[in-house]
Amino acid sequence: MLTEILVVEGAHDKQKLESVYPGVECIVTNGSEIAETTIALIKSASDHRGVILFLDPDHPGRMITDRILAAVPNAKIAFLPRREAVSENGRKVGVEHASAAAIDAALRGVYTLGGHAKVLVTPADLYARGLAGAPDAARRREMVSERLGLPLSNAKTLLKWMNMLGLPAERLDG
Repeated sequence: MLTEILVVEGAHDKQKLESVYPGVECIVTNGSEIAETTIALIKSASDHRGVILFLDPDHPGRMITDRILAAVPNAKIAFLPRREAVSENGRKVGVEHASAAAIDAALRGVYTLGGHAKVLVTPADLYARGLAGAPDAARRREMVSERLGLPLSNAKTLLKWMNMLGLPAERLDG
């Protein structure tokens, strides 16, 4: 059972998680217009129990993640691959559409941010591995992101995630 409180975007995400993990506790952000009182609640929960950000693998989800991390840098993050979170009709993306197995896999691969002051991955590391500046760089980044459980990103954002999470360049090899 999870000891941390999960932070999700909407009530349907919370319902889905409760069906997978009965008794799980969640804080719902109510989308990208997250209130300051909700951020304060997440900070308090993080200080007392710990929180895992489990937001939708889309642009609003990334924006919410960035906003919460600015206020709660000790939050943990679980990434759900976008392809695992698409609705049956292919029109929507969200935690609520993921299978129990995909949710479980994402929550087993939780990342903790740390005070990683030194740069572990450089742009040269991405270029050397064909993850930037190559004709098929986007496809390669997609494969690396999926293997590492990171959100699909452009080269600059992949570099940011790698260094923020303290992942060495060797983790790009696979």
